[in-house]
Amino acid sequence: MTANKKVTLKHIAKIMGMTPATISKALRNSNDISKETQAKVKELAEQLGYRPNLMARSLVSSKSYLLGVIVPNLRISFFSEVTRGIYEQARRRGYEAIIMVNDENFENERRNLEFLTSLAVEGILINAVPGTQNYEFMKSISDRGIPFVSYDRSLDDLNFHSVTIDDENSAYRVIENLVGKGRRNILFLGPTDTLSVARGRYRGYRKALENFGIEFEPQRVVACEIDEIDANNKMQKVLDSRIPVDAVMCVGGLVAYGAGRAILNAGLSIPNDIEITEFGDNDIVARLGVPFLTVYQFPYKIGGTAVDLVVDLIEKPELIQQPLHKVIRAKLIYHEIGLKSRIITDMRDIETRDTVDF
Repeated sequence: MTANKKVTLKHIAKIMGMTPATISKALRNSNDISKETQAKVKELAEQLGYRPNLMARSLVSSKSYLLGVIVPNLRISFFSEVTRGIYEQARRRGYEAIIMVNDENFENERRNLEFLTSLAVEGILINAVPGTQNYEFMKSISDRGIPFVSYDRSLDDLNFHSVTIDDENSAYRVIENLVGKGRRNILFLGPTDTLSVARGRYRGYRKALENFGIEFEPQRVVACEIDEIDANNKMQKVLDSRIPVDAVMCVGGLVAYGAGRAILNAGLSIPNDIEITEFGDNDIVARLGVPFLTVYQFPYKIGGTAVDLVVDLIEKPELIQQPLHKVIRAKLIYHEIGLKSRIITDMRDIETRDTVDF
């Protein structure tokens, strides 16, 4: 190849002695092309610096090969890792992901949806703002033939496909772990009804208390925003009230970080006086420098699974008649002091920790 000349499918096909159509299928992991051929084609394409021309593909096939992705908050490491899983799997499937952030704001989310549909995306992956303000708009987009897949949070009243963990069972296992350590004055900190994930975690909390013979006390359920400042303030009020607390179930990492700061600022020890737990394995919690219990949700897998589901809906809509809810198996992890907090994708790393499958 001469310098600065763009590599095309025809160039690769000529070298490989194949048709451009076969090369295209191999790069898109088509089932009618052998794994061995796919690997050889991809290796040569990488060596030559081939990059797919999405515009040309869209003109030929009347498809954009674009997926729209809406993320609530990239400050949270869980969502950052979900996003990585999405865009890497999208490329493996022959698509590109357009990432947008709603910042938990309805107006931002509406603008995100309008922009993505103007780009003629093939499908949308969404972690929606709690509430129904944009439901009708999302339904109108879906009715036009653009499939939605909800990841992490399911959407009530909309029959969209979804990929989540089992939040209720996960919360139950957290309480089971705490009770096994002798903790019985367990605070629930976070929203209880505005988020689907929070509702599931709250149900698991209540169910576990009942099953382990611990009387439910409303004073140990404290609603707060998914925000470290609000969590800090609410936890401080609990400590000032002298309500006995020996453990806190936090709905997410930002909540756990805020609660942990309040506990430490009060001169208490984590976990000796109060143990903290959270969902998401959020890196921010490690900044506290204390042990903590987390429900690791395999965010990279959630993202990749959501992509596979939406691409199947795009390419094989006749095979999926009813909404699917795919559940990713979570893992309970105890982080010791000094253990670097990070997103884990290697199961061997997980096995070095105190972990429980469920």
